[in-house]
Amino acid sequence: MKQRTRWALSAAALCLIPLSFAAQEAEVDISACRGIYTVLKAMRDGAPKEKVSSMLDTLLETRPYQVMFNHYNRSWRPNHLPKPVFKRMILSLQFGKEYSAGENERADTMRARWTKYYPDLSPYEKQLRRLEDANLSKLINDAVRFAQEWLPPGWKIPKFYFPVIPNGGSPAFALENTQGYDFLQLAQGTIGEIDLNWLAGIVAHESHHLGMRSTLPGSLSPADTMAYRVVSLCVAEGVATYFISGPPPGRVPAFKGTPFHTFTAELAKVWNDQVAAEEDILQHQIALLDKAVAGLLTEDSLNADLREYWLNGVVGRAYTLGGEMFGAVYTAFGKEGVFAAIQDPRRLFELYNAALDAKPEALKRCVRVTDKAVKQALAIGRGLKIPSSAEGPYNRIWFAAFYQYFTSVPTLKNLYLS
Repeated sequence: MKQRTRWALSAAALCLIPLSFAAQEAEVDISACRGIYTVLKAMRDGAPKEKVSSMLDTLLETRPYQVMFNHYNRSWRPNHLPKPVFKRMILSLQFGKEYSAGENERADTMRARWTKYYPDLSPYEKQLRRLEDANLSKLINDAVRFAQEWLPPGWKIPKFYFPVIPNGGSPAFALENTQGYDFLQLAQGTIGEIDLNWLAGIVAHESHHLGMRSTLPGSLSPADTMAYRVVSLCVAEGVATYFISGPPPGRVPAFKGTPFHTFTAELAKVWNDQVAAEEDILQHQIALLDKAVAGLLTEDSLNADLREYWLNGVVGRAYTLGGEMFGAVYTAFGKEGVFAAIQDPRRLFELYNAALDAKPEALKRCVRVTDKAVKQALAIGRGLKIPSSAEGPYNRIWFAAFYQYFTSVPTLKNLYLS
């Protein structure tokens, strides 16, 4: 198959800075960074616990921290990080008995990062000055522009709220029209320094999420709704990870077009380990789809699977499997193939298998999706029928010939992909 063929497929005063780029606008809020510094300094200067506790109560009610708690306590992981637990974790930096290791897994991880700054606040102060002096307008402008290139035509990154929130948990997150960033992890090397290229890459990744649209068809049965969620679960993170975050090569070639370096040595190791386990990860998704199609997958069980399997760890399995699938589709069919899968995730398995056929040498290590799973995905909500001659090994020969034919006939191409 020729490469040129395309698949159409109020602790501190607010620091709010409106940043304009094209039709975009970001409302940058770094007030929480100065606000929590005031709290830390008060503790270091010997303020009584009651006074510090009152300061924290006020700070944690501000918009940045309210957004942060909304992120950590999403519908699929309610009570993941209760506000009182986070507060006590901060207090324990000075008043040790306030929080004990093992109470909350997220708070344990956070506290390890806070302890790097608390004994000596000068690196925190230096990092805060660098953040305040940074050209955030240009950084966000460049990041959003790059992310926009990896959204289908007509999909636009909306205006968004951009708080920087000292917390020590997620380096970054996207929630509705918000991108949140952890101040403590802006230093990817020496604390007190800020890696602006890393930050730009994370902004681009999260901006891409904000530009994604819901593609869930209307009037789906409960079983089809769950099946659609299963085939979609790797899409958003897969696209943003492969084309923006720049992971190392796996079973597909690395994407060389990203200007950002967001994969640290730690992340690269996790990525490589998951690439090695790709057969198991793909089989897990296929089994989940089979369960959904049979009407046996509940909302609670899917949320548990997202929480404990797909999105767990510093690099979730959804990032790796999705990145590899979209990397394969791009290798064979370019951007148009990627956009076709984004706009209708039911086609991702089919496009991915077709890519393996189109570029057998480059993608020889990739794991094929079963024919049954491909058909299950295509049939969600529309009863799409694949010719019976497409069964077994013959399917790959038939599909390659059919692909070459219908992409050369615009009317057939439009009918098939409508």
